[in-house]
Amino acid sequence: MGPPPKANDQALRPVPPGPAGGSGTAPSADPAELADPPQTRWQVVKQNPVRTVYFGRWGGRDVYLKHFHVRSGLRRLLRRLRGRDARREAKFSRYLNRHGVATPEVLASGRKGGVSWVATAAVAPAEPADRWHLRQSSLGRQGHKAIRQVTEALAEMVARMHAAGVVHGDLHCGNIVIHTADSAPRPVLMDLHRMRRCLWVSRRLRAANLAQLCYDRSPFTTRTQRLRFLRQYLAVSGAPGSLRGWRVLVDELTLVHARSQYAQRDRRILRRGRYFSPIRLAGGWCGHVVLATKTPPPGSTAGTMTFSLDEWQKVLARPEALFTGDMEQIKDSPSSQEIRRRLTVGGRGLDVYVKRARRKYLRRLFTDCYRRSRAVRAFKRGHVLLNRRMATALPLAALERRAGPVLLDSILITEAVPAMPVGQFLTTWLAPAGQAGVPLSPAQQHHLARQLLWRIGRLVQRLHDHGLAHRDLKAGNLLVRWLPGQDIQLILLDMDGFGQRQSRSARRRFKGLMRLNVSLLECPAVNQAGRLRLLMGYLRRPGCGRVDFKPYWRAIEAWSTRTLRERIDARRQLQKAARRPLP
Repeated sequence: MGPPPKANDQALRPVPPGPAGGSGTAPSADPAELADPPQTRWQVVKQNPVRTVYFGRWGGRDVYLKHFHVRSGLRRLLRRLRGRDARREAKFSRYLNRHGVATPEVLASGRKGGVSWVATAAVAPAEPADRWHLRQSSLGRQGHKAIRQVTEALAEMVARMHAAGVVHGDLHCGNIVIHTADSAPRPVLMDLHRMRRCLWVSRRLRAANLAQLCYDRSPFTTRTQRLRFLRQYLAVSGAPGSLRGWRVLVDELTLVHARSQYAQRDRRILRRGRYFSPIRLAGGWCGHVVLATKTPPPGSTAGTMTFSLDEWQKVLARPEALFTGDMEQIKDSPSSQEIRRRLTVGGRGLDVYVKRARRKYLRRLFTDCYRRSRAVRAFKRGHVLLNRRMATALPLAALERRAGPVLLDSILITEAVPAMPVGQFLTTWLAPAGQAGVPLSPAQQHHLARQLLWRIGRLVQRLHDHGLAHRDLKAGNLLVRWLPGQDIQLILLDMDGFGQRQSRSARRRFKGLMRLNVSLLECPAVNQAGRLRLLMGYLRRPGCGRVDFKPYWRAIEAWSTRTLRERIDARRQLQKAARRPLP
């Protein structure tokens, strides 16, 4: 039969009138098979503690079968208060179809013991909304025309849903599929059991529901497309208020929803799940490893792989052996030792960096007893960045060894990223034409430098907006991936220097920019205009108008001059101490 489509790919057909159970059941179909699907005929496409989704044929049709498990006491209470999830899905399917909202066709539903189930018809071709959008974006003018049609159709669908008094509790692109069988693609709404019906959908409740969709669509849509969606929504729904007022409210609630989602994902990093797992090894070693990556960084090989805990236990059986054999020494200082080597995990080779932290100050012997090791903290911060769609070297494993509460050793393993530091990148691609095989004209080189420095400023802006800061923000900790004809990709390094706070003062924000400004002074390819463009990339935001940058520029230049003088004085003192004869 070939590989089944995604679990969210459902049919676009109205539900016939009648009771939820067996409203569209074929005469030859056996309802008992849906309550206990045989493994030989039904394939599991999704499984978690809440529900299991099967794909198979029933009554001569391709069918998706959802089994809802009620295990916790809280879910049993919710089931008694609002009814079974399977019954809710069938009820909302009939109700929304009457109000012009496309939903999947419910064939049958029922209950057996503590499990309720619902069967819906599958259809092909259909794609999740985000994947369909990315594919259309690569088709040029014709694809952009299709995106505009679907954007307006999606806005009409959400407006009709709210007009019917229904709010979707999990409105994102994974729960919206694009039905592409006809010449005009149409969106279909999924996961109906997460809906609730209200007597009156207030302005704030509508905006909060739109904020869920806006948060999920932001990475692959433009500001113009999001405004077009909101304008069409207001035109169809007839909601009072101006477009600007709604945009401000939706943007505010999108930030609130994003913080909640990020916090939820961050808590899963050091737990056992689909993407991460704790690990225990001989010799008192323990830590955390990656099993899969949901948002792999650009150019990552390990991000496309899936690992098992047994594979990691074989590779990391003796963590001390990572610093022996065939390796390349990168750094050996009082604070850390770093090497580069090749690991074979499950028969697949990976180039990695292995970093062992050293205790430079004795006072940290006490503080390390009450906090996680540097390796585990860097492991978590790296995946915190990836959760926020900011690229960094993929942390693969973090190990630590303790004697009681006393930290004895810690090791961090990250993937080696095929990219160049900012200074090396600019020196290579801004070289005169004909040298080092550079195929760019002077106009192209100028455009490339402007784009890179602008993107660095926007990256620092995003870091600070998410409450993140890098105490060692410099050009050497920024890598660049770029090929002619592609977008510039920036990758952050050195997770030891990251800190996370809810709010930071303007002084602390611009001190980070000052450190980056000082490091760029060592790069001959960046002049004063380039460093000013970086500042403008940090200050400018969509719709902000004219920016008064001069006070910030004067402060950063003054701080940079003072920092350079302090570094020169410190180096002179070290040189004098080195020349001083021994007593």
